[in-house]
Amino acid sequence: MTSPLEDRPAVDAFTEASALWLVGDSPPSFLIDAAVEAVVAGLDAPALHELAGLSDSDEAWELRAALERALGELGVPVPDPDPGTRPMAMRALAALLLRDRISVRELVDWARGVVGDADPGEARRFLEIGDELDAGRITPHEAQLAAIDEAARYLRVTAAHGA
Repeated sequence: MTSPLEDRPAVDAFTEASALWLVGDSPPSFLIDAAVEAVVAGLDAPALHELAGLSDSDEAWELRAALERALGELGVPVPDPDPGTRPMAMRALAALLLRDRISVRELVDWARGVVGDADPGEARRFLEIGDELDAGRITPHEAQLAAIDEAARYLRVTAAHGA
């Protein structure tokens, strides 16, 4: 059986990481790392290589311009930071958790930022895990296990829905 991470095409993973950065809930390093991973996975676009070579200290407008060019060269529209982008951003968060790149606390905090006051839809369980952790009803270890299970489920379910 393959993991939800193995089923994600490189262009989807990069687009989802772009959505997370565009909604303002990830540092530049996550976008740059996603570009590096996309290049390593075989995506070939000059602007993607340029983006992979940028650093956290580069200006946000430089990152945005390189991102827009890279997505354009890959034939992918730039995700709009609107409600339709939330599922892509949440998929990026789920993948980061499964790769052990963020903690359950970071996932919960960023999920709250991505979803905000909107109906969380499929992301509801991430918020519930955070609420349970904050209230002391579960331990950090239990929250981590629950979030890992939920991240795998979320990637499967949202892939099936074409999110």
